[in-house]
Amino acid sequence: MTRAFKIAFFIGLLYLNIPFSSAFCSIDILSIRRWTAPDYTRVVIDTSDRVQYEAKDKNQKLTIDFKNTVFPATIPHQYILNKPAVKKILLRPLPGCKVRVELWLSKNVKVKIFTLQRVLNKPHRVVIDVRLPEIEKKESQERKQVHISEKKKIIVIDPGHGGEDPGAIGRRGTKEKNVVLKIAKDLRDILRNRGYQAFLTRKGDYYISFKKRLKIAKEYGANLFISLHTDAYRSRGARGSSVYCLSTRGASSEAARLLARNENLSDVIAGVPNGQNNGESDPITLNMLQTETCNLSKSIGSIVLKDLKKINHIKYSKVHEAPFRVLKLPDTPSILIEVAYISNPREELLLRKPSYRKEVAWAVASSVQEFFPLPSSFAKGEGRKLKRPVFASHASTPASVPVTYIVKRGDILDRIARRHNTTIKNLQELNHLKSRNRIYAGQRLKVSTASKPESTSLYVVKRGDTLGKIAYRYGITVGTLLKLNDMKLRDRIYVSQKLKIPSAAIIKEPISVTYIVKRGDVLERIARRHNTTIKNLQEFNHLKSRNRIYAGQKLRVLPAVVEEPKTSTYIVKRRDTLERIARRYGTDIRTLLKLNDMKLRDRIYVSQKLKIPSAAIQEPKSRIYIVRRGDTIEQIARTNRTSTGILINLNNLKQRDRIYVNQRLKIQ
Repeated sequence: MTRAFKIAFFIGLLYLNIPFSSAFCSIDILSIRRWTAPDYTRVVIDTSDRVQYEAKDKNQKLTIDFKNTVFPATIPHQYILNKPAVKKILLRPLPGCKVRVELWLSKNVKVKIFTLQRVLNKPHRVVIDVRLPEIEKKESQERKQVHISEKKKIIVIDPGHGGEDPGAIGRRGTKEKNVVLKIAKDLRDILRNRGYQAFLTRKGDYYISFKKRLKIAKEYGANLFISLHTDAYRSRGARGSSVYCLSTRGASSEAARLLARNENLSDVIAGVPNGQNNGESDPITLNMLQTETCNLSKSIGSIVLKDLKKINHIKYSKVHEAPFRVLKLPDTPSILIEVAYISNPREELLLRKPSYRKEVAWAVASSVQEFFPLPSSFAKGEGRKLKRPVFASHASTPASVPVTYIVKRGDILDRIARRHNTTIKNLQELNHLKSRNRIYAGQRLKVSTASKPESTSLYVVKRGDTLGKIAYRYGITVGTLLKLNDMKLRDRIYVSQKLKIPSAAIIKEPISVTYIVKRGDVLERIARRHNTTIKNLQEFNHLKSRNRIYAGQKLRVLPAVVEEPKTSTYIVKRRDTLERIARRYGTDIRTLLKLNDMKLRDRIYVSQKLKIPSAAIQEPKSRIYIVRRGDTIEQIARTNRTSTGILINLNNLKQRDRIYVNQRLKIQ
């Protein structure tokens, strides 16, 4: 064997050995993901198959060597986190089909590493939890201190899922974990503004186990626990909001059982290590729940359903029960709210809108207010020195005497202002209200009631004005206008007339109403029905196309101001009937009856004055017909396509009157 042959032989063996060796490096690192909570950071390494590893924790550096692993070429090899627990992550290749992952840690941390097998759409995973025990202890003590020191009602709001568990995902990529977190933050802020103590189980995009969520609620001493979620189903037509509470005997329906099963998978999907799950071995079991707590949960759930019905379709009219792990609190009323179906394209669009999410938060907050009304000492603004509004006027006015009004269910500022003979602007300034729609049952409002008639300004009547229009525009009532101007309802106003209006009155913003689109609706019909235009509907609802509406969609519509129809007077002639008058003036009998406050059985008489619409079609111009020999009234009417009655009436004839040759008759 020559030297050249030996070299070629060994080179061949080397090339043959490359694919043979790479067969052992068959596990790929697919991605590296991380989430940071206030008290821990989680790093998740996705792998194509179950992987073996060796870990060493020394000098604030955690080293993990993965065996039989291909060094990844498609993901970054360095991650700079600069978080309290983990500073950075590095990847390095090692000889012998190994990959090293290094985590640079902070001081005084605890590390836990565990593996998770493939589940649903999740691959094999290696999870590294780096915890900060000092922060955990501090947060726990703060929660317990709230429980001890606070006498207010404490509401704990739990945004479902988070971190590695996105929850349900809509067709547009909307993630449940993000939607419910935004609603939870809005709800927390609203409740705090109303005088409650409200807290979240998570404040960012990270996962918390069921056990810890319940621990947080217990440490706060929660009076109410609300878990927020969005629903999903394989059928895109499924829609609506629903409310659930914990069952001690199983699910109240098959749908509730399936939903509970899906929600209870969160710990599995997100990856909770052994010992932290909330299984049946946990001391808090379903059998320990008291009947009273279950009944309270159903009560608050029923109120929430009633308030959610005002803003969305309701899936179930009653509160359903199911064994949700996140609701296993033995002495705290707890409910789970499925806000809407994120799998429904229309409801997904709603969930993406900040305005709808705030409507949900306001609805739930109103339910809490009704279930847990606050004592008057906790009412927001109590004891605060309020600024008295100053109004421009023609004459000085006496100091007003403030009184306290407690808002009732169904009240709006407009009604309260009318009831106390004041304006919406007065109420907003006196009570520091930013929005006219943000009042709630039980709220205490200060109302300024003048001891003498308030100062006035002058308004010059313009063409087309009515008392109703002027009152609507300035946010007052027609009665107030009549009283200020010493008028009666039947009195008419005229162009350039000067009317007194309250100096504190302001031009009123148009109040919109909500219209729910029905199957077969088009914008043209909706606009015509509400006496508005398609352009107004498009601009008010941010619609780019007039054809992009769907059944169930909520449209904001500006209701038309009802104007008194302009009328003219018609004097009834002999042989007139309502039908003839209506036909002659291009209107209908119903309009005539309404304008003249008549009923169909009422008779009309000669010389009676009837109101007819001024916009009605005017009486057609008549032409002259010269009577010929042998003509009769009936023949002339038939030839000229009219009726004998109209012919007689138009020429002031009587039934017995005769016509003669060369007589000139008016014919329509």
